[in-house]
This record gives sequence, structure tokens and C-alpha cells, in this order.
Amino acid sequence: MSRDPHWNGMFLVAVADDFGLSSTVNCAVAEAHDNGIIRAASIMAAGDAFEEAVEILRERPELSPGLHVTLCDSRAVLPASRIPDLVDSRGYFQRNPAAAWLKYSRGDLLSQIEREVEAQFERLVWVGIRPTHVDGHHHLHMHPSIFEIVCRHASKRGVNWIRMPNESLAVILKARSLLRGPMPFLEWAVFGALGMHHRKIARKYGLRVASHVYGLSHTGSVDEKYILNVLDSMGDSLSEIFTHPDISTEPGRRELNALTSIAVRRRLVSLGVTLSGYRELSEEAVCYSVWGRP
Repeated sequence: MSRDPHWNGMFLVAVADDFGLSSTVNCAVAEAHDNGIIRAASIMAAGDAFEEAVEILRERPELSPGLHVTLCDSRAVLPASRIPDLVDSRGYFQRNPAAAWLKYSRGDLLSQIEREVEAQFERLVWVGIRPTHVDGHHHLHMHPSIFEIVCRHASKRGVNWIRMPNESLAVILKARSLLRGPMPFLEWAVFGALGMHHRKIARKYGLRVASHVYGLSHTGSVDEKYILNVLDSMGDSLSEIFTHPDISTEPGRRELNALTSIAVRRRLVSLGVTLSGYRELSEEAVCYSVWGRP
């Protein structure tokens, strides 16, 4: 296991995405926090179970809330009349993430995208949630036309952290049995290239990024073995792992089981990994992970 001399320990933020999407997701997130390793949750501002998610957050002050910016495969916060080129007549975005990625390359959509991103942040503020971090549904916040919009609005609201998928190649190489073929390697290359550019934008707005962000190669298939591989691959750094627990689906239940695994918790202790939410991270603990090696 490699260690970085700039660090005096290993820190892990385990994040549950799609919070507020449904009651079954909310139930899984609460369970993964109460009896597992989840310390942060990214909420969908227009999710069907948004209000329930808000109540879960209020009852769990140690669960760091974030905004899961949603611009595909769900509905918008704003009515269709305010963002007519982004949604259909029912207020739903393009369902396919790849099609949405291509669509948002159109410059004439930027004002409507900004309007919706702002509305999603404001919905959290309206119900009393101060987000500690921001990320994106299907990682659309990483789109070159969208990333700075998200950074700008996050910075205005005191958000400190933004996700940039950055999985170590060692973890991907251990996943040769995955059915996704070469896709994890393609994603690793694409998001790695985007990250080199986006880190400058994040710095411009005072936003921080974790040294490594795990979960991309195993989207929909995170299990105990994968989390153990991640833990074994961590050096002295701040890392994030994002997950999608859900009690209503087989993959979601598998992720929940991994997040509440006794073996995972034992490995955390044996390796000396500190679990944290983004709210708790101090300036001293993250000074190196913010910008990477000088």
C-alpha cells in the first residue's frame, strides 16, 4: 500500500447518492449511516421522496448533506415553462445520460442550465439544508459546459467540496471480472483528462477535491470485495467512495450489505482509516488533498 509523506493518516468519506429519489433509497441510506460507514449523502432536490430525506437529515446531524445536481434521468425543480429546452412537457430531463451529455454541448442552453442548477441549490436552502458538498447524477456536473456553473453556485452558498471521479488504476485492474468490458478504463481516461482542467476551475471558486474518488468502475455493482480493495489501495490521503444503496433492488441491497459489512468495518480499524463526513473535515486534515502535489 503506497503512502504519501504529506499525509499523517487515511481519511475516507463514504457517500450515498440519489438520496431523496425514493423511500426505498432513503431507508437504505439511513440504515447505511446508522449501522454502516456512510457519513455523507447527496440529495436530489426534485426527488419523489425529497421531504422524507430532509427529515432523515434532521434526525442525523452527523450525516453530511450534499446536492446531487440532476440534469438527466429525472425531473427538474423548475416548471417546464422556465426551462423548455431542457425538459419535456411533464418537466422531465432527457433519460439517457449519454444523450444528455451531447445535448448540453449546445451553448444556447447554458442560461437554462444555470437557472435550474440555481433552483436546485435554493430548494435545499429553503428547507434549511446547508450543503457541504456537490456532485452530479450520472456525473453530468463534470460536463465542460456545466462544471463552472455548478462551481459558481456552490461557492456562493458556502459549499466546500466538489466531486471529481478519480479512481486509482490499481483498483480498476483488480476488477477484471466486471461485465462492463473496457468501459471502466475509458471512463478513467475521460474523467482523468477532464479533472486536469476542472481542478483549476474548482480552485478559482475555492472548492476542494478529494485525492481519489472511487465507485465509477463499479457503478451498480459495489460489493464488499470492492470496498475492501479500495481500502487496501488507499495511501495516506483523503478518499471518497460513492455508492447507491437501495432496499428495493438486488444491486442496491448488495451495496447496503457491503456498507454495513463487519469485514469492512474491521478492515477500516486494522488499517487505521478515519471515517468522516465532509462537514467534519478540518483545514489541517485536508491541506494536501485540496490541490494535490505541488
